Amino acid sequence: MKIALVGFGPRGLACLENLVLALGKEKRNIPILITVFEPSSRLGTGKAWELNQPETNYINISDHALQNLQGREKLVWGACTIPSFPSYSQWCINEQKTENIKGDKDVYPARSQMGTYLNQRASSICTVLKEHKLLTICQAKITDITFSANELILMAQQEEYKVTEAVLTLGHLPTKDSEETKQFKAHARNNACIYIDNPYETLLAQGNMSNTIVAIKGFGLSMIDIARQLTSYAYGRFKKNEKEPFLNFIPEKGCVHKLIPYSFDGLPCVPKPYGRTVDEQFAPTNTETNTFELAVRNSLSTPEANEDLQFLLDAFARVAAAVFKRNHKEIIATHSLQLLIVAWLQDTNTKHELILDTQLDTKAYMVRCVHMAYGTEESSLDYTIGQVWRHLQPTMYRLFAFSGLPGHVLKKLVTMDESIKRYSYGPPVESILQLIALVDANILDLRFVNNPEVTMIETGWKLSKDKYTQEAQQLCNSVMEAPVLKELESPLIDSLQKQQLIQAVHPELGIQTYPEATVVPVENQTKHIPISVIGRNAKGSVLGTDAILECFSPEISDWAAGVVHRFKNYKS
Repeated sequence: MKIALVGFGPRGLACLENLVLALGKEKRNIPILITVFEPSSRLGTGKAWELNQPETNYINISDHALQNLQGREKLVWGACTIPSFPSYSQWCINEQKTENIKGDKDVYPARSQMGTYLNQRASSICTVLKEHKLLTICQAKITDITFSANELILMAQQEEYKVTEAVLTLGHLPTKDSEETKQFKAHARNNACIYIDNPYETLLAQGNMSNTIVAIKGFGLSMIDIARQLTSYAYGRFKKNEKEPFLNFIPEKGCVHKLIPYSFDGLPCVPKPYGRTVDEQFAPTNTETNTFELAVRNSLSTPEANEDLQFLLDAFARVAAAVFKRNHKEIIATHSLQLLIVAWLQDTNTKHELILDTQLDTKAYMVRCVHMAYGTEESSLDYTIGQVWRHLQPTMYRLFAFSGLPGHVLKKLVTMDESIKRYSYGPPVESILQLIALVDANILDLRFVNNPEVTMIETGWKLSKDKYTQEAQQLCNSVMEAPVLKELESPLIDSLQKQQLIQAVHPELGIQTYPEATVVPVENQTKHIPISVIGRNAKGSVLGTDAILECFSPEISDWAAGVVHRFKNYKS
């Protein structure tokens, strides 16, 4: 019997580890050959954690939170013994790549450092399995899967591979170009200007850019990576300001002349609290977390009965209100506070004196958020909600994995979670300090950040907002599209859709799967399809997809147990 692991980033690695662990627990030997299909020469990293990316691309999770990335226990599968591998935190200590993790300071290491960890962890298991002829690695991209006569036929570069089962951990897939993107690409081809659709596949900092103005579509985490690559990565440095904690940027020869970000709403990411002492102020107590979980779990016992998310809103509002009241001296009626929290969750444009005014000047807004992150200013209600949501996110990810909620309710849940990511997935405060420093250095221009008019001109693009206009010779797209099945541009996904082997949880979500991760076909849903999808392309079936810790989520062990169960009972 053969199983294919299609894609071998962090989730592919987690699948392999969990599968070997499950196989090792079986008393009876199950003859199985594992084949990994991964076009990259680096195993375990995926695109997000590539080793050769700029050092200015940081992990968005602190070293303290990354202590939850557990190591691998020693695995014994028949005559094969695979050594244990340390947790990320222990590996950092072993490799002398960490500061004092017991201190109050948070450290956000380079993403390439996590890539090195993942690559070494992948190599340590793959090497042993290959030596025992239990694993084959094929450096190829699967473009087609056909299901016929209880077997799968995989195609890669006109080569055919037959397997019993396959699991797809494909990570970020391209999406269909919008009409605007098509126009921008054609415009760059036909004129002396540059359009960059994927900044992570292009080295942006090239040559002297002192006369170059770069417009950046998007005002989120990827925009921050782009801004650093075009400044401190190669063309300058940040240094401490006399008004700590603020920074100054000292440009060097070749530094980009100007960066002009813009987005639909112009709202910046909100920095995480700095240090454990401040962050603990936003952490629910164990009792509050358990009460929240129990309330949600009770509502999910009959998921189809929920036509909206009121059960989640009410349960969360009780926790967030309690946290907010602990951190504020003024007397606020609990019921009124909970109603305001629910209103804000339903519409983040809700206005109130307790909520930070989104109409503030963008730099002033970021400065206020910096002070909240350091605890030198009382947190606004929206800041508190975002941080409490972050603390409860792991609990929600477990609760809403394969929850059985109706598709339209899952869509509301995903939309709400995405709207709060400006806070819950916010960058380290240093990143916002760097943006403020770039504004002060007249490099980062925020006049056009809120939904400007963008028109194509012969030399590039012109941005217009109120009374201001600015031309840019380059435009970089930093917006990462959501994994909506109908928008994915992948020959492999297309082949599965044509055979009606997969369907969406909801028209605006990803692939629907069963709890053990096998796909739900369009028709005859009692028929088992030996294809599993794990990760971001199953958005909706699972809620947590993008965080590195979710790549090693406990749901993967359910997939592995399902594979072993099916293989034990397999009849050819």
